[in-house]
Amino acid sequence: METTDELRTRYTQASDADLRAILDAGTTQLTPEARETLMAELRRRRMLGEINPLDKLTWPAEVPEVPKYPKVKFGTRVWAHIIDSFVPGVPMIGFMILAGIGIASGASILGVLGFIGVVCSLFWGFYYSFTKDGRTGGQSIGKKKCGLMVVNITTNKPCTKGESALRALDLIFLNMIPIVGWLVEPIVVLSSEDGRRLGDKFADTQVINVSEYRPTVR
Repeated sequence: METTDELRTRYTQASDADLRAILDAGTTQLTPEARETLMAELRRRRMLGEINPLDKLTWPAEVPEVPKYPKVKFGTRVWAHIIDSFVPGVPMIGFMILAGIGIASGASILGVLGFIGVVCSLFWGFYYSFTKDGRTGGQSIGKKKCGLMVVNITTNKPCTKGESALRALDLIFLNMIPIVGWLVEPIVVLSSEDGRRLGDKFADTQVINVSEYRPTVR
């Protein structure tokens, strides 16, 4: 019997045509684990509408359908991003000023404290950039101020810290490419139907308005 991980890999690598063939054959012959894993993959590909209504009776009752959320306004996302950029930046600037005052005045204790503060701010900024969307409710500080949140499009649950890290990984690499790299994600967001950037596709997430979030009742 295949494990859940093996099933997930098999369904992920299968084409849409292969998944349709499984649906056409019916799901009664599948194990509960296989049905649940297949449901998750169908939901991720937005193919749930292709399931025969009668066949839905064979799906696990504890795996409800995930709502489809509309695209968030680009300007709102930009403001959230700007706020999140200031979160680690402001304390670092403050400590740099403190260190500068200490060096200029000869007050070594201020210089040392400022240097320690800058180092701590660097670590804090690195940690925040990777985990910010995994805070309570899937909201970074910027997204919370702008009424946004990040949800997993498969589970309909708020973004976790692990998913937040996946969303941030591609930005780290893209930001290393001057100008061209900086434009990739904004272009993807503007051109995609649901506003999901590359990081969202890696993490199976989507940025939505908090007012539109409909928690899944289990």
